[in-house]
Amino acid sequence: MTTTQNLTTLEHVLWPTAGEHELPNLPGFIASPFGPLIAHVADLCLIRHYGEPPAPPERGLWTAFVLVTRLGDMATEAAIVQSVDLGTKASPLLFYQSVPTAVLGVVAARWGFGGPVIGISPVADARAEGLDLAELLIEDGSARDVLLVLVDLATSEGQPDIAEALLVRAAEPHEGEKR
Repeated sequence: MTTTQNLTTLEHVLWPTAGEHELPNLPGFIASPFGPLIAHVADLCLIRHYGEPPAPPERGLWTAFVLVTRLGDMATEAAIVQSVDLGTKASPLLFYQSVPTAVLGVVAARWGFGGPVIGISPVADARAEGLDLAELLIEDGSARDVLLVLVDLATSEGQPDIAEALLVRAAEPHEGEKR
């Protein structure tokens, strides 16, 4: 468990991990690793903290889910563009998964989350922007916990897709401090 000034990190997962480069299949998501990667790192993080889904209701109902990605799902976009360019019919699943928060809804339902589901695409420091948003959601009472997932697909051949998941909560004030 790590603590910044205002947030405590309850769990933290990075992907890929040593020896793990294959993502599990995620029904309803095709042509791109984007959705399956988000779901996988979210599940890894949450399983470490809670065990199997769902989260305990007293936690899950007050958990927000924030996706941070600088480039979004370029693979789904490329598949749709290719279908249009070739004049072929694109799979209806591509339109569903082209909404980056669609996979967040799948994960939130599995884990019983009742807080906000948000996706952002910052230009600057993605992690800092995500943590700032998590802090804001906790401060304004929208959530007690926030699952923050940062993901970007590889932009060059040979590079791995990368993802990170953090489950954060408001830091407890030190003795004598006011919040």
